Amino acid sequence: MRSLNILTNLKHAVRHLVPKRRTVKAPAPDYAQHFIGSWSFLDTKTHHNHLLQIAPDLTIQIDGQEIPGHITGLDANALTFLDHFGYQLVVHTNGHGPVSIYDESSNLDYPITAAAAHSNQQA
Repeated sequence: MRSLNILTNLKHAVRHLVPKRRTVKAPAPDYAQHFIGSWSFLDTKTHHNHLLQIAPDLTIQIDGQEIPGHITGLDANALTFLDHFGYQLVVHTNGHGPVSIYDESSNLDYPITAAAAHSNQQA
């Protein structure tokens, strides 16, 4: 019986001496890099070409005017921005750069022109 107590005490001592394994989390991917840059899209209603600019701090400008609001979502597929009116602007990406912009206020999806996206990716 005494040897059983010695083994039990030894197990407890070893548990406290051996450091616990710590789980190391992988760093979160930097999805913002897929969206930063200048992009153009065509408004098919007005036939006006617009310039969308997304800064490294994820502020958004359209035609040189900063849009008041904040980022509400960012992942590998989309950047979601909520403007000061409560409408979402969703920029979709294919992993290499934006491919379309959805404007909830007009309920329209605007494709980003390949030439603008291509020239920005080379920069």
